[in-house]
Amino acid sequence: MALNIEPEVGNWYMNMTGRLIKVWAVAYAGDEMTKVVIEFLNAEKRIINIHDWNRLELEIHLHRSAQRRRGEHFRH
Repeated sequence: MALNIEPEVGNWYMNMTGRLIKVWAVAYAGDEMTKVVIEFLNAEKRIINIHDWNRLELEIHLHRSAQRRRGEHFRH
């Protein structure tokens, strides 16, 4: 069962086979998200439409704000 997870720039996601995908950018047409630029661990980037994103069956792997919080913790 696929869940529609909103792509957030900087977040890492994992697909059903364990492949990691990072959201590099998103594009909008008016108020509607239309494209997502994804990046794989090998630095390959692809532009996909939002409908294809929703079919990827992803789960959040690492949230960007969690990384920032950890980084702030280590700076003190």
